[in-house]
Amino acid sequence: MPRKNTAAAQTRPPVTIIIMAKGVLYAYFLSLAIFLFFSLIIQYTSLTEAILPYTAYATSLIAIFVGAAYVTKKLQVKGWLNGGLTGLIYLAGLLLMGLILLPDFHVDAGYITKALLAFITGAAGGIFGINM
Repeated sequence: MPRKNTAAAQTRPPVTIIIMAKGVLYAYFLSLAIFLFFSLIIQYTSLTEAILPYTAYATSLIAIFVGAAYVTKKLQVKGWLNGGLTGLIYLAGLLLMGLILLPDFHVDAGYITKALLAFITGAAGGIFGINM
């Protein structure tokens, strides 16, 4: 039986990190698709941009839920924890992109509520995903 190369095993990231990264990227692409859909609706109907904050929150929560469900369906362990972490990583990525791309972007105390909501939504998606 061949021996595993310990150096190669130490350089590869754990499977959990890879699956969680895939889940967060999946959530970002889902968000992008939903945002494109809503932009078409706003462009070609009488809806105004006033609904954008609500659609942005709803889209993010749906994407976190689906991404967390994907992660925990693949991992099959600690559904609420892995789902909640997926939600927090999703939000952290959005914050990082906002800080880099938007010059007037700032983080305020309201992000504590958003982080809590992202964790709770991710945990719910994780519970759903592990029980699918």
